[in-house]
Amino acid sequence: MSERPHVVIVGAGFGGLEAARALAQSPVDVTVIDRHNYHLFQPLLYQVATAALSPADIAQPIRAILRHQQNATVLLDEVIGIDAAARQVETRFGANQSYEHLVLATGSQYAYYGHDDWSRPARPANCCQVSQRSPSSKAVMSAS
Repeated sequence: MSERPHVVIVGAGFGGLEAARALAQSPVDVTVIDRHNYHLFQPLLYQVATAALSPADIAQPIRAILRHQQNATVLLDEVIGIDAAARQVETRFGANQSYEHLVLATGSQYAYYGHDDWSRPARPANCCQVSQRSPSSKAVMSAS
C-alpha cells in the first residue's frame, strides 16, 4: 500500500474527470468510481438520436481516458454509502475505499418545478442505447 494520500472521486462525468486530471502530477493515489464504464459526452446526444453520429462517437471508456495517468485507478461500481467518520466509501460490490480526500462529482437531476408528471414524456437524454427496431429496420434511439 502506498504512503501517499488516497483521493476517491465518485463520478466520471465532466467534474470527476477534470478533478482526476487536475491531480495527475500530484503526489496522491486517485481512485475514480463510476457505475458505468464509459464517459458520455451528453451535449452531442441529440446527434446520436438523429443518426448524425454513432453512440461510439460520444461515449468513451473511462479507463481509456485516464490510461496515461499513472496515479489513477478506475473502479466500475456503484457507491451506496459514505461513512464520513471512518473516511470510507461503501460500494455495491464490496470494493469499499478508504480515503484521505473525497470528491463527489455525481452529476445532477432534472427539475420539473412541481410538475413531476412531466418527467414521463420528457424522458431525459442521458443514456445511449438502441431500445427497439422499427419495421424498416432502422434503429430507434431511446433515453432511459
